[in-house]
Amino acid sequence: MSEAAERKNGKGKGGGNVLHIAADIILPFLIYYVVHDLAAVLLAFLTGLSLGCFGEGYRKFMEIHAASADGVRNGLALCIGALAVWPMTKRELQPAGNGKRRAELQPARPQALEYVLLLVCAVSMALGINLLLTLTGLTGVSENYTEISARQYGVAFGLGLVLYGVVSPIAEETVFRGLIYNRMKGHMRAGAAIVLCGMLFGIYHGNLVQAIYGCVLGIGITLMYEWFGSIAAPILFHGAANVGVFAVSYGKEIFQGTASLVCCIGLLGISVACFILIGRKKLGVSRRDK
Repeated sequence: MSEAAERKNGKGKGGGNVLHIAADIILPFLIYYVVHDLAAVLLAFLTGLSLGCFGEGYRKFMEIHAASADGVRNGLALCIGALAVWPMTKRELQPAGNGKRRAELQPARPQALEYVLLLVCAVSMALGINLLLTLTGLTGVSENYTEISARQYGVAFGLGLVLYGVVSPIAEETVFRGLIYNRMKGHMRAGAAIVLCGMLFGIYHGNLVQAIYGCVLGIGITLMYEWFGSIAAPILFHGAANVGVFAVSYGKEIFQGTASLVCCIGLLGISVACFILIGRKKLGVSRRDK
């Protein structure tokens, strides 16, 4: 039986020394992170070279659409980073065991209503947390966040929907939930793995505002993965959250106009209600199966 299968069967919990566990979890993250950054630097270098090769018209086009070009480079770097650890991810995503054991691990097929609740939860949670960070003034404190935000919302709207709604969620979720969370869960209880995976996802974003946002959202995403039992759930959650924030924030005046405490509380309340409804459904099914 493979190492990934042994972890999924519970044989990895509590076993092995601390260094082995840390390497098993952190090494794939470091590989993804380093390859992603190297790819981003190489793509930026190649873009710079291209400016001197294709004439003045091309140069002006790239200057006008600099934010979109930066978004495409980052999307490609995400994909390259995810591909670097894909062999490990593929092993973690394979069902463990066979026969009766495989049937026991197979979750009940989610209903359409559950996915609707998931999407509503994702959008309301993402908007609510962003409004909360705006109301507390944290978004204006971090210069790094301000620069990143300006680049993200400078991307052409249609391109942004593809990058933030499809490319980023697929690349990041296969790594963080498909690979890292599954490995974490092989060494610790699911509750601890959910929190730690969310924290790592927040830290990965590199500045205070996105770290807080990414940590809270990451915990929610990981919980959905645990409940739904399919990598499609975190990808959809992540994509809906990104698209919701991007679409609303793209019109700055609209976003600022909705930045009120009542709206923030309402959105967070909707997300909590959706979590409760989905959780009751999933945990109820789990208890009946036992």
